[in-house]
Order: sequence, then structure tokens, then C-alpha cells
Amino acid sequence: MLPPLLQSGNLIGLASPSWLATEESIAPSVTALESLGYRVRLAPQIFAHGWDYAATPEERAESFNALIRDPEVRLVFFGGGEGADDIVPLLDYEAARRDPKLYLSYSDGTSILNPIHAKTGLVTLYGQTPGRFPDTIAKYPTDYNLRQFTAFTTTRPKRHTAAAPWRTLVPGRAAGMLVGGYLANTIFAAATGQLLPEVAGDLILFVEDNKMFNGIEAFSAHIARLEQCGIMPRVRGLLFGLYSVPADEQVLTRLTRLGEKWNIPVAYSDDFGHGENSAILPIGVRAALDAGKCTLEYDWE
Repeated sequence: MLPPLLQSGNLIGLASPSWLATEESIAPSVTALESLGYRVRLAPQIFAHGWDYAATPEERAESFNALIRDPEVRLVFFGGGEGADDIVPLLDYEAARRDPKLYLSYSDGTSILNPIHAKTGLVTLYGQTPGRFPDTIAKYPTDYNLRQFTAFTTTRPKRHTAAAPWRTLVPGRAAGMLVGGYLANTIFAAATGQLLPEVAGDLILFVEDNKMFNGIEAFSAHIARLEQCGIMPRVRGLLFGLYSVPADEQVLTRLTRLGEKWNIPVAYSDDFGHGENSAILPIGVRAALDAGKCTLEYDWE
């Protein structure tokens, strides 16, 4: 199911399911989005802090559900952090199915984007956060991240646009439904049955991790968990996002071993993840990955 695309003057709802928002932290994002010609509405209770370090799961879920149910909101935009898993069981998926709209996030938002797709069939968007928008607007109109935001919220691109050259780790071509996000959250979603719809075939998996969160030992352990969470027999190709600058050769070797073990093509890209570039990847769209030619194409039909 495809959500309607944004039009000038549409309403964007900002939520904060994974971090403790403040008026000071969120105001620049509101200003930046309004400068693009959109209206912005903050989710109710977005500044709640019932747990001091975060709002309670009930507060965050009520806040997020208010945007799901708001017929004026055409894009629900939220960032990463920690704690999105708390509210996954509390979200109103039936309301999300009845009123399809755009959902865009990254990092910890993986834990919300994939279940929304899995439970409703709605395509969701991974790769950007409201917190980066003031920086993005400052570089307008040439900034890669802004072009990605505009492309995926107002059109349906046929192919991925790279910000920098990819690295081919295991050459080959594959096709399947595109799923993924931040590595640890993707593993959790798969292990708890919230990554995929009930009927799902071949997969193109995209995941990302970052050196500031996990060194090579922890990264390798996450790859082992990925192999045991149940989805690898369906994965036909893998695209991995930015880990470090420059690329860590040990990480590339670990990913190469993964691809060779499962006999799947693997490519490494700086286009998405916790770095300068914030490419958007559509969860739930059929995709074709050519790791040798370093291309990713989308079929929205």
C-alpha cells in the first residue's frame, strides 16, 4: 500500500518516541520544515517526561497515535534515540491502515517503521530525522539530503541516487522486498516477528551500524545475531550503510564473509546511516540490487 505524496501546504506531524524532546531542540526543525512550504504540528505530549529520562510508553504511544489518527497529518516525521520498542505493542495499526500516510525516521525509528509496514502493508521511509533538517536547509538547494527528502515525499523514484561510490564486497544481482534499518533494531524486529508481513518472499536487506556505537567485536556479534534471528534464509542481497570514515576494513571483511556464507551479493555504501549523507530507502517496495554495478532500483507497482 502506497501513501499519498506530500503537496505544498500539507501538514507534517513531529513526534518523539525515542528521545526526550524540548521546545529548544525541536524549534529549529519546525522552522526548517515550514520554510519548505509545509505546516507543522507537534504531537500532543511531545514534551512529556513521565520517566524523567523519557516519557512513559503510554505517553509516547498516545502522542504518536494522535498523529496516526489525525486526518490532516500527511507525514509523521520522527527521529532516533532509544526506547521505540516500548511503544510498538501500543500503536494503533488499524488507524494507520485506514488512513495511509507517510512515515519517515531512522536509527531507533526502525522499530516503528517496520512494524507499521508489517502490520498494515504500508510502505514506510527510512533514512532521515527532523533533527538534521536545520543543517539540511542551510545547504539548500544543492544538499543531497534535501533532494532525497523531496524525491521520496513528493515522487516515487525508480532508482537509488548515490552520494558517493559504493564498495562491491560480493558481486551479484538479486531482487526482493526491501526491509531493514539500524542493525540492532532490525534484528530485534525480526526475532520478535515484527519485521515482515505474514506473507513475505525474497528480501533485499539494508542495515547500518556505526563505530561510535559498536566496535568491531560488538559489530561482529550483531552479525552473528542477524544470522540467527530467522530472516537470512529469505535474504537475497545485502546493502550495508556507513560504519566509519574511512571504511573499516575489518567490518568490510566481516560483511564479505557473511555474503559468501549465504551466497548473496553484498555492497557497502556511505549514502545512509549515522553520517553526513541521509539517503532514504523505502521499506516494503520491491527492489533489485546489483552489487557489482552498485545500483539499487525500485518497483513501486
